[in-house]
Amino acid sequence: EAELLAISVGFGQTTDKPFTEQIAEAVRWAVDNGADVINMSLTTNTPDWPESWDQAFQYAYDKDVVIVVAAGNRGSGTTRVGAPATIPGVLVVGGVDRSGFASVEASTQGITIGVAAASEQLLGVSADASLVQWSGTSGAAPIVSGVAALVRAAHPELDANNVLNRIVATATTAPGGDDPLLYGAGIVN
Repeated sequence: EAELLAISVGFGQTTDKPFTEQIAEAVRWAVDNGADVINMSLTTNTPDWPESWDQAFQYAYDKDVVIVVAAGNRGSGTTRVGAPATIPGVLVVGGVDRSGFASVEASTQGITIGVAAASEQLLGVSADASLVQWSGTSGAAPIVSGVAALVRAAHPELDANNVLNRIVATATTAPGGDDPLLYGAGIVN
C-alpha cells in the first residue's frame, strides 16, 4: 500500500539550475509531500557536500524521514563513497552479485556503507516500456528503500532511527565475509 513520488533531477545541458540546488529542493519537496522514505539512487565523486544539503537532510531528519542512498559504482569511475552517502544519518547501500559477494563493478566501498543488496543483473523497464537488464547500486538502494517502507508499514510506531536500526540489525553475513567496507552490517534481510 505504498504511494510513490517520483522526482527527477537534471544534469548538464538539461537545466541551468546546479545539481546541488536540485537535490536540496528535491529532498524538501519529498518531505513536504508526505515521504516517509526517500531513495537517492545517485552519488558524487567527492565526500563533501554543500551547506544546502546539510539544511535539507536535517529537515528530513527533523520530520522523521528515512533517507537511503546508493554507494556508487566502481565500474563507472566512482572509486570511493561520495556524497550524499557521506552525510550522517543516511543509510548507505553497497552492492553484491547474485552469489552475495561484493560487486567489483556495480558497487564501491567505504566506511559509511550500512548494508548491501543486489546490484548486478537487475531487471527494469525502460522509458519505451521494454525490459532491460542493468547493474549498479542505483538499483540496490531502492531494494533497501522498499524494505524500509515495509518496516514503516508493519511498525508505524518506529521512528526513522529505529527503522534504520532494524534494517542494519537484521542484515545477514555475506558469503564473502563480514568486511564492513564492502558489506556494512551485511546483506539486507
